[in-house]
Amino acid sequence: MNKTIFSRLWRIQSHLGVNPQMTYMEIKRVHMVNLIAIICIPAMFLFSIVNLFEGRNFLSLINFSNGICCLSILFLQYYKKHEFAKVILLGVNFLFFYFGALFYGNGGENFLLCIMIVCMLLYDNRIIQWSMGLLVITGIVSIKLFPAEILIAHHVPQSRVLINTIGSLFFIVVAVHFFKNIIYNNMMQIEEQRQKLQLLNQDKERIFSIVAHDVRSPLSTLEGMVYMLHQQVILGAVSEEYIVQLQRQIAKQKEVLDDILSWSSRSMRGQVKVNATTQVADIVDNLMVVFQTSCDIKQIKLTVDVDRYFPLYVDPDHLTIILRNVVSNAVKFSHTNGVIKISVSRDVGYGFIHVQDNGIGMEKDQAAYLFHTIQQRSVGTGNEPGAGLGLLLCSELIKHNDGIVQVDSVPGRGSRFTVGFPMPLDN
Repeated sequence: MNKTIFSRLWRIQSHLGVNPQMTYMEIKRVHMVNLIAIICIPAMFLFSIVNLFEGRNFLSLINFSNGICCLSILFLQYYKKHEFAKVILLGVNFLFFYFGALFYGNGGENFLLCIMIVCMLLYDNRIIQWSMGLLVITGIVSIKLFPAEILIAHHVPQSRVLINTIGSLFFIVVAVHFFKNIIYNNMMQIEEQRQKLQLLNQDKERIFSIVAHDVRSPLSTLEGMVYMLHQQVILGAVSEEYIVQLQRQIAKQKEVLDDILSWSSRSMRGQVKVNATTQVADIVDNLMVVFQTSCDIKQIKLTVDVDRYFPLYVDPDHLTIILRNVVSNAVKFSHTNGVIKISVSRDVGYGFIHVQDNGIGMEKDQAAYLFHTIQQRSVGTGNEPGAGLGLLLCSELIKHNDGIVQVDSVPGRGSRFTVGFPMPLDN
């Protein structure tokens, strides 16, 4: 209990004047000033009493004044007068230690070195650092060269000089170690920030790639539909049903774009995934609307065999992007009058979604690397552009959701893409 109270009091005193808006280095410098003042206060008052009883009244007054100045430093820190507190800490202590060493030979010149080191650590301004360095050098030289006979009192005992020397050297070691740890911790934080920025940059690149890939393909479909509408206008046989279909397709593509932007916005804020119980049937129903026009243009039959209640534990936005890319790939490489089937299965806590087509297929080696590297640029059976980038992005999303992916393909006979994700525990 007493240890807890002491720790709390120590933290309160050492954190006097700390502002959350401060940088890491500024906070540590405030800590350093506070700690020096806290350590000096009892030491100065103790030496003041000892020197008073030993008849060194002037030195006792110096020690007492130094203790009062250290107390004032804590008050200045509390009221966030940090620059003034640093000036008092360095300037006043320099005078007190200088005159103590000059008149009493108490080894105070060693503390002048401490003041110089503290100045180097508290200030980044080179003019201030050099000025304090020259001042300390001048002070130490004058102490060593000044005639001993002008001393107004006898030297303090050699034991006191030894204590001051050891104390000053110990302080130098502690101060250097203190800021060495600060620099090390600061470097660690910089490295963590660098890694976070690198991951964020990778997320941004992936987001832009997904947007480019998932928006370009639907726009190509819309371009074809608009071309067909233009031909109908020329022939004077505009179909109202076709216009309504075009309007629905545009609205659905807008919804798809909103989904992508919603997911990308969340990813940009660092929310990489939001796993939840997701009904596969709902996502497949939306995809049916998205790809219906593409399938109609190529006269592809799109069939679905998915239970109305088939839940997966996966980010719904990620699953939508994955299936959109896989189905898009199937449509792209299917022949006219082809068939694409979407089905599901389950096994040992995992649910699987299968997308099978009877398109051009691929070699086994190509299928093995399909989700791991960017493929050479290729075109679909209807000259649709593609570079395998969408499947590479899908691979990342599948990994993020603890999923698995498998491709079975036979050249000239089609491909079967399987993606699997954990199912909710109650299934």
